[in-house]
Amino acid sequence: MGHEIAPDKVAASGGSFTVAVQRMFDKLAPRYDAFNRWASLGLDGGWRRAAIRRLGDCARGTVLDVATGTGDVALAAARAGGRVCGCDFAPRMVAIARAKAATAGLSSGTSFQVARAEQLPYKEACFDAVTSAFAMRNVRPALDQVLEEILRVLRPGGRVVILEFSEPRFAPVRWGHRVYTRALVPRIGRLLTGDSSPFDYLNRSIDAWETPGQFAARIQRVGFIEVGHRALSLGTVALHWGTRPHCPPRPASVSAGRARMGPDPAAERTPRG
Repeated sequence: MGHEIAPDKVAASGGSFTVAVQRMFDKLAPRYDAFNRWASLGLDGGWRRAAIRRLGDCARGTVLDVATGTGDVALAAARAGGRVCGCDFAPRMVAIARAKAATAGLSSGTSFQVARAEQLPYKEACFDAVTSAFAMRNVRPALDQVLEEILRVLRPGGRVVILEFSEPRFAPVRWGHRVYTRALVPRIGRLLTGDSSPFDYLNRSIDAWETPGQFAARIQRVGFIEVGHRALSLGTVALHWGTRPHCPPRPASVSAGRARMGPDPAAERTPRG
């Protein structure tokens, strides 16, 4: 992997940020889970459990995991009793998610599809809950559109829960976190994947990301109610949530003529060739 894989650098040189993100995650897919476990010091499982708990009763309905990656959040939702669809625009990630569901004996309650977060191929108001973990930084050029799509596919009263990185407010923790993410995380990534540039991009994307309060305000502007957030792991991660109101305004940027599919947990289990 070359340095041109970093999406921000690709975009700065005139390329497509979105295409670069897709290619980056497809290349990282075989070692993605290993990197997550090592780089998070094993805390990632607790973050996922916190997200599923925040869904409340919605977790036992139909759940969409947006930018599902290798499916860890989707599988956590399935274990909690949900009927789960996971979607991601990186085909190799989706293939791994399907294989993990089969290994865990969860194929009957899950489906995984290749789809873009800003153009979700699902009918309006067809999910009880939507989750997404550490993906919002990677859709920055279309962030409001992604949130509008999440709002659209949720049923009235349905809940969204989003995990994203944040910068700790307590200065000593913030300093230690910066040293860890900037000095050690790229080395862990290089050891596991042979390339540090995607993990240097990870640090830059965290630095450029909104504060939890700013992102919560964005979620509310899109049309969600009962919006909130709380810090996890000393403020290095933020858990966000919101609810679709029973009579939400229709976002202007959502096109009316796009074909939709309903959630089908039995569909799309076979990896694409």
